[in-house]
Amino acid sequence: MPRSPPDRTPMPMPRTPDVAFRINPYTRWVYDHPERLLAEPTPALLDRARRSAGPAPRLEVDLGCGSGNFLVQLAAAHRDRHYVGFELRYKRLVKAARKLERQGCANAWLLREAAERCGDYFAPATVDCVYINFPDPWPRRSQWKKRLFGKAFLEDLQRVLKPGGEVRLKTDHSGYFLHALQLIRDLPGWRLSQFANDLHQGMPRVQQCHGNLPRVMPRNVETEFEQLFLSKRQPVHFVAVEKVDQPHGPALSQ
Repeated sequence: MPRSPPDRTPMPMPRTPDVAFRINPYTRWVYDHPERLLAEPTPALLDRARRSAGPAPRLEVDLGCGSGNFLVQLAAAHRDRHYVGFELRYKRLVKAARKLERQGCANAWLLREAAERCGDYFAPATVDCVYINFPDPWPRRSQWKKRLFGKAFLEDLQRVLKPGGEVRLKTDHSGYFLHALQLIRDLPGWRLSQFANDLHQGMPRVQQCHGNLPRVMPRNVETEFEQLFLSKRQPVHFVAVEKVDQPHGPALSQ
């Protein structure tokens, strides 16, 4: 599950809803932003919300969007695109919804949903980019099967991504970074497009593709976790993988 910045709000006790609301008001406030936040989402509800906003040239998805800093920056900068954020925690969702409303972003929606279910919400070949920012690394070997970035998950994303669509991963965990690179190497239908051992120490190494033209690195948008790691002088690892119709073996060296 992608991580979000620490949240010290007490979780509701397993009592009646009224008691839970008094303990954690965010469980009630999550229903106060129906145009931006789908507290009980379904694919049909999301599709209806997106159709009400009109067509868009791109659809981008933020898995584990936390309190929305990353998502809001993207949605405010590209108002012609559609953005969908997945998050489970009530407080983070409410904060993200309020930020979207303050910025007047009618092109973004939040789902109270697990990142693992991303593939259930989109039709085949409709998503342009999926962002996975600082997922839980599950560092112990016995926990690796819980990692979000895995074979089954990439197969789900392969179905909903357009040809040429990307998955962009940021992590502070070097083991997770190497795990992602190995998966890309082993799975067909993917091509490594960009990666950096330290995103903030120079531009990432760019793979040559599309007629030997270099893929331009988009402007980096920092997340809350990214700012935290930078303040501690910890490296941020980055990898972008592209869906291809005809598999090509990614070259990890230049």
